[in-house]
Amino acid sequence: MTTLTIPIGDTRSLLFPLRDGDVVSFIASTTLLQPDSSPNGDNTSLNLVSGDDDYLLHISFRRADQSVRLNSRRPDGPWGAEESFKFDGSFTDGRPSVVSVSVRGSKYLIAIDGRLRYTYAQRINAPAKGLRYGRNGDMTTAIFGNSVNAQVVHTLPPPNPSQSFSINVGDTYTLNSALTNDQFVYFISTTTSLTPDPSPGGDTTSLNLLSGDGDWLLCISIRRVNNTVVFNARNATGGWGVDEIISSKGFFQEGQPASVIVQNRSSVFDIYIDGILRYTFKKRINQPVRAVRYHRNGNMNTQVFAYNINVAIDGQ
Repeated sequence: MTTLTIPIGDTRSLLFPLRDGDVVSFIASTTLLQPDSSPNGDNTSLNLVSGDDDYLLHISFRRADQSVRLNSRRPDGPWGAEESFKFDGSFTDGRPSVVSVSVRGSKYLIAIDGRLRYTYAQRINAPAKGLRYGRNGDMTTAIFGNSVNAQVVHTLPPPNPSQSFSINVGDTYTLNSALTNDQFVYFISTTTSLTPDPSPGGDTTSLNLLSGDGDWLLCISIRRVNNTVVFNARNATGGWGVDEIISSKGFFQEGQPASVIVQNRSSVFDIYIDGILRYTFKKRINQPVRAVRYHRNGNMNTQVFAYNINVAIDGQ
């Protein structure tokens, strides 16, 4: 899950375009039902936009007549025919609100506080790559305040990976081909255990990218004892380098699914945990990624993730 804060008037780009089955929830800490006195009308909107700035879904909230208007348009084109429905008690003044959009095939399902209110047929065939929170320029208030949080839940693994497989803890899997620049490696677990293993050798679960010669190009080590994630690398026959360490507090939830996604850049690895960029690791060994390894200390009986996890390769 990815969480983005969107100030009024701003757009936030998504790491991955929205796909069938994905859900975006716009979460407002308060709701202001008093209409704005702007001469150009009271209009606050939540929007899904494409990479070309198409308004794929424009959800406009009109407090003056208690209505929600839905529309779409190209960047330089006119708005189409409006579709609308009434508030009908969906909002309470001064209370939080959640507006969710689910992608279902060629339709967007719009729910307010968990109640499905409208199904909108997509008019522009393009994936949503950004989220926008807007209002008329001369307004001084907006129905959802000065910012909203957007939670994005992606379907995992990606729908058409170039390669996918499952791997047990302790195993190494050789890829069909070396990772290319900008490709993603998805590590997906059905569950998470946050209780440290009492092993005398230390509690360490790691996800690893290896070269064809067995170099550890990236080691992502999760340490439950002190709530940290440690990043490192080493040659096949050499010692570990200097640890790079971040706190893992809030990254994982007990008993819940988890994803760790690594994007292979030209000189760095970007590491995302549950869809949020957590760290950028500068490459130390100039070799292509040709294998992945799922590992725990040899005398441990438990690990952070499931014993068997899914792995997928996606991207160009």
